[in-house]
Amino acid sequence: MEARALVETTSQSSLEPFQPLDPRAIKLWRVAEQIAVAVFMLPSLIGVLISSYWQPKAAVLMIAGWGFLTSLWLWHSLWQPPRRYQAWGYRIDDRVLETRSGRIFQTTRLLPLNRLQHVDLQQGPLERMYGLARLELHTAGTQNASLTIPGLAHEEAVRLRDYLVALGDTDAN
Repeated sequence: MEARALVETTSQSSLEPFQPLDPRAIKLWRVAEQIAVAVFMLPSLIGVLISSYWQPKAAVLMIAGWGFLTSLWLWHSLWQPPRRYQAWGYRIDDRVLETRSGRIFQTTRLLPLNRLQHVDLQQGPLERMYGLARLELHTAGTQNASLTIPGLAHEEAVRLRDYLVALGDTDAN
């Protein structure tokens, strides 16, 4: 009987549209990826330059290879975030929170709200700069007992957190 109720809940929630993340998430992900490019590629440039000093015949090839890899990674940091954004969505009803993500490897996760233990609102420095937040939901049970929704407007994340906490209060009564 319980499985039937879950199937009915899932089919009812499939009628509701997925909510998109905040569009500022694209800018945030681009900046974060470009910081990663700088952190990894600048020290490698130093290594390439030092190696070029010791192997002058291979210097042009090493510098060209470094430039190609850096250009490829920078292009990826501009190209990938809009596609990641399009693939992300969430929806919630009175029983289940459903998220979807991924373009090639698509993931759909259902979180039964009656198993929700606590909700964290997280913001790193870049997220604060863009007015965004991540909502991390923790459940009782297995090793995959948490679910994160990234790229939410801070106000929406606070509203969603308060809504989920209020739902938890009604379940306790």
